[in-house]
Amino acid sequence: MHISAKIDFKKYVLFSSILLIISYFLSRNFEELKVMLTIFLAACLNQYMLVKGVEKVTNQAAGNGEADKSGLIGLFIGKAIVLIVALTLGVQIMGKRIIIPVLIYVLQIVVLYLSMKKPEAEQGSNK
Repeated sequence: MHISAKIDFKKYVLFSSILLIISYFLSRNFEELKVMLTIFLAACLNQYMLVKGVEKVTNQAAGNGEADKSGLIGLFIGKAIVLIVALTLGVQIMGKRIIIPVLIYVLQIVVLYLSMKKPEAEQGSNK
């Protein structure tokens, strides 16, 4: 099963919405809100690129596809560029308060973990 099929999209949107509401209340002005939204969107794009990269690697490891190393390298370089640009923008506008969007980014990683569907065998043993 592909990793993208293991993500419960409803949980992901629900938990992400909670983080957006927290971002709204922690921002002092509209500029900070724009920075938080930019970093939030960068985190979501980063996670999407991560899922696609992991799918490529696992398909290649399983022998289901030819190794496209340049596409995979480009994907991970793109991930890094997205994060660097978002965080640089955040530092320029928010200064010392950049820790808040960085924490939102870290919590978005937790959201991705929490929205993963548990394997059937694991769910049955917890009953």
